[in-house]
Amino acid sequence: MAPRAGPVARFLAGLGLTALGFFLAFGLGKPLRDQSLASVAWPTTEGRITRSELARTVSDGKAMYTADVGYTYDLDGRTLEGERVWFGDGYRSSNAAAFRRVVAEYPVGRQVRVHYDPLAPENSVLEPGATWSGSLLYFAGLGTLALGGILVLSCILPLVIALALVGPSGRGSDDQRR
Repeated sequence: MAPRAGPVARFLAGLGLTALGFFLAFGLGKPLRDQSLASVAWPTTEGRITRSELARTVSDGKAMYTADVGYTYDLDGRTLEGERVWFGDGYRSSNAAAFRRVVAEYPVGRQVRVHYDPLAPENSVLEPGATWSGSLLYFAGLGTLALGGILVLSCILPLVIALALVGPSGRGSDDQRR
């Protein structure tokens, strides 16, 4: 049986998990989630698919897939390029089926409606709104933050209770001495 971690190790692990969870949730996840939610109200323009293929890479001897989709759109006399189909589409999977559907839905030459950020028009998406993959970092970060907080509290709470029972004089309360 493995030895149990002491309270100091649990406290430090809790602090580390709390910091990691905060960074994942609010440093990475929330900005992406906020942007995905805002994209529903972004203005749109016409665009055209310029690249659409199933991309395959090998990682640790296992084939991994993703959809490699690119498009162009014109705004104010400039031609801009985008690659985001939906927020959170940058993941890879050993299951190619979902990515084959994306490639089939967005063939080269197809005209598409492009949603673009009016404050940063080079930021665009074909399918606006929140998705599970675009929200994953946010919710994983919140879970990690909660776990870290529980570990920290599990170390601090017994000390607080002990101090409350001992009292400010350090000799216990009047009720305990009688």
